[in-house]
Amino acid sequence: MKYLFTYPEKCTGCRQCSISCALNKLGECNPKKGAINVLRDEFERYEIQFVCLHCEDPECVLVCMKSAITKGEDGIVRVDKEKCIGCRMCVVACPYGAITSFEGDIIKCDLCDGEPVCIKYCSTEAVVYEEENEELMDRRKELAKVILKKE
Repeated sequence: MKYLFTYPEKCTGCRQCSISCALNKLGECNPKKGAINVLRDEFERYEIQFVCLHCEDPECVLVCMKSAITKGEDGIVRVDKEKCIGCRMCVVACPYGAITSFEGDIIKCDLCDGEPVCIKYCSTEAVVYEEENEELMDRRKELAKVILKKE
């Protein structure tokens, strides 16, 4: 399976990934509505991207009382907006900060059904879409640990 991989050391904090996501999904140039969240720490001087890792056993799926979040056979975790009541339990449950809520809508990456728009607009290749291999799987796990420490 292909996943989005992030390289925080390459991220400039421009938020083009978030803007392109929001524009593609909702027709709005609002980075707060994008499924990639970029956290900037002015004091430590870093930017880090939060994106859904499409976990093996997603916490968001387990806590969704309306079964609005499911993991498909393709490995992609999706939100069914028709079933979702906006309770935000998934936002709280996601240990990686990859699910957000804005104006009552739950926002999370669904990999644009295999054609992620965000990678096309990241000029530094801080977000890439690649087939998972052992090296990238280890990188994902290490990045997840870093993300958990930053929150």
